[in-house]
Amino acid sequence: MKKALLHLGLAAGLLVLPSACAAFSFGYVDAGKLFAKYSETQKTKSYLETEKTKLQKDLDTRKKQVSDLDAKYVEIAKKMQDLRDAKKENDARALEPQLRAQREALANANSELQKFFEESQKRLYELEEEKMGGLSKALDDKVDAVIARIAKAKSLEAVFEKRFCYFGGEDITEDVIAALNGGAAAPAAAAPAAAPAQKKGK
Repeated sequence: MKKALLHLGLAAGLLVLPSACAAFSFGYVDAGKLFAKYSETQKTKSYLETEKTKLQKDLDTRKKQVSDLDAKYVEIAKKMQDLRDAKKENDARALEPQLRAQREALANANSELQKFFEESQKRLYELEEEKMGGLSKALDDKVDAVIARIAKAKSLEAVFEKRFCYFGGEDITEDVIAALNGGAAAPAAAAPAAAPAQKKGK
């Protein structure tokens, strides 16, 4: 969208002659604000946040499982040490298979947790690229027509992106957002005031 606005702005700028600047009526739009306040952007962000929350909840559950396994491992190891301190070596050795099994379970759980974390990060990244990329393309397809319609209604000869408008011009960003979000169309430009009646000669 920004590329399209830049192209439009530069093309319009080439048509402006210094002698005509005073009479040149133009507008500008804030592309970043437009994208952020577009209703479909809000819906997409909400969807992505929901997916992120689901993955975070699953990740927290897996972390809790690893923490529980670790606590159990420490408990068995401590029990074995207490038995050895009490000169009960045979009893301590009897716990070795349990400790070994617990160590393996903990290692596997840690490995699965790391794998899940990496896959979750990749999924979120790809999902955001897919959704936001598709949204940006859809907005590009709409915004040119909306800007053209509003510019015509307001008798604007050109519309620039805000970054390339350093002074003057009419900000039509909110009008474009309203139109894109299904709001009322921008009001037409006011008709010029009628010339005052000439006084009758005496």
